Amino acid sequence: MASTALIRVDTKTRDLLAKMAEQDQTSIGEVAAKAVKKLDRDRFWKSYNDAYAKLRADPEAWAEYEAEIRLWDSTLMDGLEEYPYDYGDEDE
Repeated sequence: MASTALIRVDTKTRDLLAKMAEQDQTSIGEVAAKAVKKLDRDRFWKSYNDAYAKLRADPEAWAEYEAEIRLWDSTLMDGLEEYPYDYGDEDE
């Protein structure tokens, strides 16, 4: 069993968590954990997208990035042509 800790939330938040937990037939803790994980993921992707937009807004930096990508793309199958990739059975 995972260790636990108490956190304080206002009663409106607690009531909403309880309602969501009842709807999902799970615990308040699980609803809160899922919400925190989603918020963390959303923040990560926002940061990623913001950084990417900043890179694209700088023509010189974007050109350098594209040149590096082209360089790495040329190595994708370098020396591996004799080892075909097995995609497996797609029907499974």
